Amino acid sequence: MAMEDEAFEIELWQIERMRVERMRESARLRIQENQDGERREIEQITTRPSKQQRGHEEDEQRSLRRPVETERPDSRGRGGAETDQHERESARRQLGARWAPISLAFAAAAAVLLRAPFFGLPLTSDEGGYAEVARLWQHGHSLYSDLFVDRPQGLLLFYRGLLALDITSTVALRAAAAGVAAATVLVVAAIAARVGGRINGYATAVLLATLGASPLIESFTLSGELLAALPAALSLLAFTVFLRVGKLRWAAFAGLLCGTALMMKQSGFDTGLAAAAWLVLARRRQPRAGKALGLLVGGAAIPVVAGLLAAPSASAWFDAVIAYRGRGDSLVTGSLLHRLHLFLGTLPAAAAALGLLAVLAAYGWGRAHLLLRLWVIAAVVGVVGGGNFHPHYYVQLAPPLAAVGGAGIARLESGRVAVSALVGSTLIAVAAAASVALASTSEQVHLIWRDDPHLRWDRGVAASIRARVPHERPIAVLWGDAALYFLADRPPAVRYLWYRNAEALPGATQSS
Repeated sequence: MAMEDEAFEIELWQIERMRVERMRESARLRIQENQDGERREIEQITTRPSKQQRGHEEDEQRSLRRPVETERPDSRGRGGAETDQHERESARRQLGARWAPISLAFAAAAAVLLRAPFFGLPLTSDEGGYAEVARLWQHGHSLYSDLFVDRPQGLLLFYRGLLALDITSTVALRAAAAGVAAATVLVVAAIAARVGGRINGYATAVLLATLGASPLIESFTLSGELLAALPAALSLLAFTVFLRVGKLRWAAFAGLLCGTALMMKQSGFDTGLAAAAWLVLARRRQPRAGKALGLLVGGAAIPVVAGLLAAPSASAWFDAVIAYRGRGDSLVTGSLLHRLHLFLGTLPAAAAALGLLAVLAAYGWGRAHLLLRLWVIAAVVGVVGGGNFHPHYYVQLAPPLAAVGGAGIARLESGRVAVSALVGSTLIAVAAAASVALASTSEQVHLIWRDDPHLRWDRGVAASIRARVPHERPIAVLWGDAALYFLADRPPAVRYLWYRNAEALPGATQSS
């Protein structure tokens, strides 16, 4: 497994100037030249006439990254063992190349299939509320001033695009969520493969597609966390390209994608924060780290500034998207004991969903690349910063945990053990999903949304509203079930669709 690891191109490998006499001596004494720590072996150098040595001395430099031409087994005893090892590694690489499409296709399919049993479950208040705001926006209502929503335009634009394509049913919205999840799996696998090797990438894909698809954290819903995960992962992938080729435009592009993730969900800064932290830590050995950091931050600011300028009211946008969390609904506002209570209330579901993934990540922590570890830390900051600890908040932790967990799988020296670990993880994920999927709809709602029992009756209530209330007459849902407006296809009579908004903002009920 260790041979699969790849370092960033930007990190210069040691170059050794090797004399012919030294190579002869090594071969004669059968000494390995202490190359194990460099993870590459030195290519043999053909002996030259002494008169050419001074004129072509630069040709005798060899990078430790070049492949090995081992000694023939029939002439040197130790060379046979080295040849066998080289052939085993070559066979492993060929096997990995053959299995790569199959592994990635399986992971993408698993990300969809493990969510499919829950496509028909009731829309959450967030899903229905975002869809209703997008529909009203499409019909001429002003965001943030006519209707209060504490999410940036990127999320609402995605919903508006789905409505324009006539994707309005619960099943269709959930299928769109599964498609986004499958794409995220492939992107995160590419990140892990770039910084940790192919085995890390394959393992990451399988872990994220299976263990990261738990229904207990509402992974099948079209949440802001799920939608932000895709551009956030693309941002980190672009950053790894910058690290490989060293071109500053890739750092700017990574920032632009991070800003796109921020416009899906405010906590989508995790990959940008990880990349920025890496640049700060690497500033001494990366001469252009300061410029890259500036371009990263500047690129991230572009979508945010565009959203601010595009809003009908800049002050209303700022109050809803940025100031609302700081003033009325964040970790630092209100009772700390209340926040702790919310966290402890969701901890069992999060542990059941991501516990095994966290264990694998802990095992692979020391082996994982620094960039992946920084990603985990930044994602934790994003989850904690939300303050309310809803189960779908933990969806943000799944990609970085899977990437570091893939390093844990790659750490296993035996290929059979690694495959067994992946198969076991898949079976555990399937069994956990099946235990929920095979329950009745009422039991599923209770298992997934313990604090939202009204979801059991939303469809019936919506049908009753459609039968009794004229189409254009506004309605008000007293307990703040924002999804009912969308399900009933009736406009809201109040400005605040969500109960938490009306509860947290002073004077909200009077202004409605």
